[in-house]
Amino acid sequence: MKTRHFAPLLLAAALAACGQRSEQDLLAAAQKRMEQKDVGGAVIELKNLLQQNPENAKARHLLGKALLDAGDVAGAEIELRRAWELGAPRDELAPLLAQTLLLSGQSRKLIGEFSDQTLADPVAQSTLQQYLAMAFLAQGNVTEAKAAAGRALQLQPESEDAIIVSARTKVAAGFPDEALAALDQLILKNPKAGKALLLKAEVLLARGKMDEAEPLLREVLVLDPRSYDARSLLLRLAFGRQQIDVATKLVDEMPPDLAKKPQGRFMQGQLALAKGDAAKAKELAVPLLKVMPNYLPLLRLASGAHQQLGELADAENLLNQALKLAPEDLALRRQFAGLQLQRRSPAKTLETLRPMLESGRADADSLLMAGKAQLMQGNFEAADQAFGAAAKLRPDDAKTTAALALSAIIRDSAAPGGASRAKADAAMNQLRDIAAKDSGSSYDLMLINALLRRNDLPAALAALDRLAPKMKDSPVPDGLRGRIHLVRKDTAAAQASFEASLKADAGYLPAVLGLVTLDMQANRSEAAVKRLESFVTTQQHSPQARLALADLLAQTRAPVDRVTEVLAAGVREEPTEAALRVSLIDHYLRNGDAAKAAQAAQEAAAALPLNADLLERLARTQLASGDKAQAAKTYTRLTVMAPTRAQGWLGLAQLRFMEKDDAGAEREVKRALEAEPASVPAQRLLIQLAARQGRVDEALTALRERQKKNPQEAFALMAEAEIESNRQHYDVAIAALRKAVALREPADAAPRLFSVLMAAKKRDEAQAFETQWAAAHPQDQSFPAATADILLARGELDPALARYEALLKRNPDALPIINNVAWLRSKTGKPGARELAERGLKLNPDYAALRDTYATVLANEKDFSKAISAQRQLISDQPDQPAYKLNLAQILIQSGDKPAAKAELEGLAKLGKKFPQQAQVEALLKTL
Repeated sequence: MKTRHFAPLLLAAALAACGQRSEQDLLAAAQKRMEQKDVGGAVIELKNLLQQNPENAKARHLLGKALLDAGDVAGAEIELRRAWELGAPRDELAPLLAQTLLLSGQSRKLIGEFSDQTLADPVAQSTLQQYLAMAFLAQGNVTEAKAAAGRALQLQPESEDAIIVSARTKVAAGFPDEALAALDQLILKNPKAGKALLLKAEVLLARGKMDEAEPLLREVLVLDPRSYDARSLLLRLAFGRQQIDVATKLVDEMPPDLAKKPQGRFMQGQLALAKGDAAKAKELAVPLLKVMPNYLPLLRLASGAHQQLGELADAENLLNQALKLAPEDLALRRQFAGLQLQRRSPAKTLETLRPMLESGRADADSLLMAGKAQLMQGNFEAADQAFGAAAKLRPDDAKTTAALALSAIIRDSAAPGGASRAKADAAMNQLRDIAAKDSGSSYDLMLINALLRRNDLPAALAALDRLAPKMKDSPVPDGLRGRIHLVRKDTAAAQASFEASLKADAGYLPAVLGLVTLDMQANRSEAAVKRLESFVTTQQHSPQARLALADLLAQTRAPVDRVTEVLAAGVREEPTEAALRVSLIDHYLRNGDAAKAAQAAQEAAAALPLNADLLERLARTQLASGDKAQAAKTYTRLTVMAPTRAQGWLGLAQLRFMEKDDAGAEREVKRALEAEPASVPAQRLLIQLAARQGRVDEALTALRERQKKNPQEAFALMAEAEIESNRQHYDVAIAALRKAVALREPADAAPRLFSVLMAAKKRDEAQAFETQWAAAHPQDQSFPAATADILLARGELDPALARYEALLKRNPDALPIINNVAWLRSKTGKPGARELAERGLKLNPDYAALRDTYATVLANEKDFSKAISAQRQLISDQPDQPAYKLNLAQILIQSGDKPAAKAELEGLAKLGKKFPQQAQVEALLKTL
């Protein structure tokens, strides 16, 4: 029997030994495949060789070259550096590695590593100097570029490549005629000099001579159909002329080997984005970032795709990365500022534009963006100055006139009446004139937005009538009309408009959401859910629809698992859609499922490692699970990845605040405010720090100054109330909170007011306010939940239970509420605790907080054996949650098993300050 088992294995090993080729054979085969332009076959041969001998320097060298030929510059760099470490010839390796760094956008790194390098072979040294010249050009250092090009040409005076690099430096130095003369001389000697023809075309393009450049680029493609540069420039020409059919032909006619390379897939992505297929562009671009992480055009493409899909955080991160690589690129800086403006980050927009504004190199578009950013911050004079400067550069441009008009309208909205109203009226008439003269739709939309801002609904409808012919067959006009009718409470007209919008485009989500709103207003919640579910089924790639469905299900009190499945299915269908992953993580956190939130966050960060929002969620879940050290590491990574966002610095500040390291917290929060001066959480934490350190007057002065600047903001009023409440100045705190709850967006001022009234022993006022708020906001479930939490924290168990019970009737399957009601029923000796907990665990057997409560309920019913068993199983599943061990110790004490309880408590005592409930542990140990 043993022979039968082992004989086939021995035979296979013998056959493998007989069939195994030597390293020399594999190397020769790889070289032959490379000569035949079979790069993929060469890579396979070389990887087989390296499996036999990972230390073969020649194989590493050739694999790096093969990967470079295949367009995998990141993989090429890894293999070439390994070959360098293994002692491969420097003269052969250095130029290849320099080329790799140049192609991957690492020009600064290339200069740092190779500017002092001297090679024995003059040809290799000339080639290296050529790459250095190109790297210096990329850094804007024309002087050093010319010097390197001169050295390359001196070593190889007849080299076409050296002549071409020298010509490039002449162009950069402002001598294009000299460059063209050198190129013409080269082309005269060799009419098929493709690189010379290509550079000549580039120079002509820079001079605006498109018609002269195009035939040269076509000639280059005839000579070499695989020329990425020539095809890419022709593609750019086609896009500039809006010749999508020409662009499509250029992409479709790519040779198969180029189409498979990263450069080919990049051009496919460019075409997809130009055609409006942002999802396909993203699908092509995101994987390429792993291969070409520092390629500026790719970063722009990926950012553009994310931006069109509404994934603005991803787009901003990519452009931030690009700007670090090319800080002098003004077009890139404008693009980045435009995105920041779209994300409603005016301070960051102005910071990005600052080098252009201060140097006097700002063009009209940059000045328009600066004006809009100032407008968003309420700096009207600065906005007018920027718009005025833009108008001087482009006096007859409708954009600048419209911007000045919009500034006047917004100023009137902020402080209506008087002279500002007259200016706003005049500005509105200007917008009407511009919109009437323009054949496009953007100014009409701007006018409609301004009219809606003034709540002039009849005029907005009239403006829509004028817009409709310009946007024939578009769903937008009817969609906007439906929104206006919704505000007017004309249900029939709103429904007709939304349905007309969907006839124009069945995939227009805003119209579907309008109909969902009508369904909800008519108490047709099931119909609303079915409508959105049907839309998601027919529009598979609409992440916003999935998010809307999840929100609707939560709003209609659907079972938690149903909401989970919608979001989880969305993540499965759209694994690169960050918003879905963020929503799934937040959903788990809201429902107290820290373990699943952590798992989802880890998977998300692995799938989308460049997404700052997901990295922040990962840190948050680590903090929720008590792993402060890992959370600190993740927040630190976030500050490196997204230094212009407050999130990372703020996370570190909050950690320091929790550890009572006030100096450290203040240092980090100031960095957060440097990144985002308008960050409310950072400002709030800074004020909290000032108050905790006794600098109360300083904090209050800052808050009152903020209240003057932002009279519609609740934060400053709530922060003032918090400080005054801590000083037991309850009347001042209550007055501030009453102002806050009256605002259009009161945030969480209502539960804070209830809490302060209770603390001030004004129970009747608190209950009266609770009744008033509930009557005025019948759909607000957060307020009754917060009042219940407040009463529970005060130890008022029966009133808290009454409010949780009322919430449970409205949300029978909400696990956090089930958990609280079960615990309170058991604590207060009321019936039904066990049955309720068991029903909740049927809904979600893994819900840790309820499992913990269930063990407590069992213990209170004297079912100690089952309680201890259930709690030990919970601890086994959640070993990093010491609070569950504390509850086990309490149950053991309750059961009379003091030795086992003591063992648990002594284990917790070893955690020291890491466990916040250490005082309770010490108190219990004293009783044993």
